[in-house]
Order: sequence, then structure tokens, then C-alpha cells
Amino acid sequence: MRGVLFVVFTTILIDFIAFSVLIPVLPLYAERLGATPGEIGLVLAAHALAQLLFLPAWGWVSDRVGRRPVILVSLLGTVGAFVALAAADTILWIYAARALSGFFAASVGTAQAVVTDVTSEDDRASGMGLIGASVGLGMVLGPVLGGLLATIDAKAPFYAVALLAAANFALAWVRLPETRPPDADRAPRWRELWTLLIPAPLRLAAAVHDARIALYLVVFLLVFTALGVLESMTPLLLSMRFGTAELGVAFIFAWFGVVFVFTQGVLLRLIVSRVGERALVLAGLVTMGLGIGAVGVAPNEASFYGIVTLVGAGMGAAFPSFTSMFSRACGADQAGELLAESQAMAMTGRMIGPWAAGYAMESFVPETPFWAAAVLVLAALILVSGTRRRMAPPSDASP
Repeated sequence: MRGVLFVVFTTILIDFIAFSVLIPVLPLYAERLGATPGEIGLVLAAHALAQLLFLPAWGWVSDRVGRRPVILVSLLGTVGAFVALAAADTILWIYAARALSGFFAASVGTAQAVVTDVTSEDDRASGMGLIGASVGLGMVLGPVLGGLLATIDAKAPFYAVALLAAANFALAWVRLPETRPPDADRAPRWRELWTLLIPAPLRLAAAVHDARIALYLVVFLLVFTALGVLESMTPLLLSMRFGTAELGVAFIFAWFGVVFVFTQGVLLRLIVSRVGERALVLAGLVTMGLGIGAVGVAPNEASFYGIVTLVGAGMGAAFPSFTSMFSRACGADQAGELLAESQAMAMTGRMIGPWAAGYAMESFVPETPFWAAAVLVLAALILVSGTRRRMAPPSDASP
């Protein structure tokens, strides 16, 4: 089992390095090719859109065909997508490379399924904790790797991710067995696959009739749209206002990752039992909103370390607590399906945020997207604070 979990750890680590390595690099790389802020927003949204469309389908394939082939195909596709990105010399080519990367971004969901397959109920929490550790480490290492390699060559970060994914493909080929339970064998009904290609938010709008669940999902959408704005437009704003290059942006976002991981992994465990999840959600949203709003008045590059400290601490406090509240509100019979839908709403936010922010930056003053993002977090705060009884599980809704 240890060998399998190590492959899971490296697979998710590389997946999040591949995501975060681009934060300080890709916006400025596209800008040098002549992209406007609006076009850069679309570049960053292309990955999220493809992932939103195809991730449920990859999950379906892993359940019916197998975990091993899906992870191997995902890793090999990541190699191809980043080689294509390194070869890109036009904005259209970058769009295609990022869409290809999103199409093959199947490893995280399938890796979680592998953990479920190979661990007992008693060991599952530690197995999922391994996934959390790999996500956190990837968030810290990715920006630093991208920024350092970009000082050597603008395309070096893309080739580095391709090499890492290729090495992990070789490791998974040797060390990752098929873990799907034998009793899951059945002939795939390929017609079912087509229904999964309907975007999750559209399926959700037709399926969710519980206003309580809908409120949670709207909050997920608002918060991750705001986060998508911060991730996508901060490198451009830093470059415009202070001349910050990739390495400077990289250290700022690496610090964001450190704060987020420390808050979620250490501080949260110390204080959640004392103040309660809902209070942490409210405090986290206030802190996150203040941080994002402060971007518009930041006096220098150094002040962004304080800004991302606020945002990272706010996210680290609010997101795990809110997810825990949501899991209880779902009920055991729907938890798996609705938690997956919450991730779909998060991906939708990461698609809408860069797209809208790019055009807002292009059409108005450069700080506009961040003020709008702060308003979105404020709206989420109002929803959480003003609908306490409606968002509570039925057993907790009584006065």
C-alpha cells in the first residue's frame, strides 16, 4: 500500500506544481506575445473550462475501465500539454495548450479514488491527509520553481513540468497497480458518458431543489471567482505598477501557499473547537475580502506579502470549515455527489474569474478586478451571516 500511496502523493504534487508554476509565469509570458489583459484572462480560463467539462467524464471512466489507465493517460497528456505550451509562439497556440492541459487534468479525482480503494476506513483520513500535504507542498514549490526557472529561460518552467510528469509516468507505470475493486467490473454503458459532458453548473441548476444546498454552492462560486481574479491578475498588476518580474511574483505566491498551509494544517486544528466552524468561516471571509480589496491601494511590491498573508489566512480558515459545514448539510446519502458538485462550482469560479477580470482590467483602471472580487467575497459573507438557519442541517435549524 505504501508504494501506491507514494505514487498518489507524487501524482497530485506534480498536478499542483503544474498549476501553481504558471501563476507567476504564464500571464507575463502571454503578455510578451502581445496578449491583452482580456486575452490573458481567457488563456487562464481555458484550462478551467476544459477541466470543468471533462473531469466528471474521467471519473466515470476510472470507475468502469480502471484507475491505472486514467492516471497514466493523464500524466502522459500533461507531458504533451506542457511541451505544446513551450512550443507556443501565438496566443491561439497557448489557448490550445491550456485547453489540452485541462482535458487531461484527471489525476486528482482519480488519485483520491485510489486512496479510497487501498485504505481501510480507519486509515482513510491519513490517506486523504497525504493528498492535502501534496496539495500544500505543490502550492509552495510551484511558484518558486516557475520564478527561478524563468530567470534562466522563459520556457524553462514548461519543460520542467513536462519532465516531472514524464518521470511520474514512468514511476506509475512500474509501481501503480490497478486498484479498482473487482466487484466493480461491469460493461461500460458508453451512452452514460455523454450526459456527463453537460457542464456541471447546468446539471446542478436542473437537479438541486434544496435552497439550503444552493446557498452553499453559490458561496463556493463567489469565493473561487474572487480567488481566480487574485491568481490571474496579480502578476499583471505587479508588472504594470512596480515592474515586478516572474521571480518577485513567485516569492509572493509561495508565501501565500505557506500561510494557507500553516493556517489550514496547524492554526485551524488549535482553534476550531474553541470558536466553531461558522465563526471561522465568517472571520476568514472578512480577512480574505480585506486582503483582496487592499490590492487596489497597495503602495509597493513589499506590501503584497501582507496582502497575501490576509488572503491565505482567510482561505485557510474559511475553506475547510465551510466544506465541513457543507458536508453535514448534504446528508450521508448525497455527500459524495454534492461535494463533487462543490468542486465543479470552484472550477467554474476559476474559469469566470480570470475571464471577467482580464476584460475589466483592460476596460477600466487596472485595480477594478480586485475591487470587484472584494465585493464578491462581501456577498459571500452576507449570505453566510444572513442565512444561518437556512444553511444549517435540518437537525440544527431549530431555534
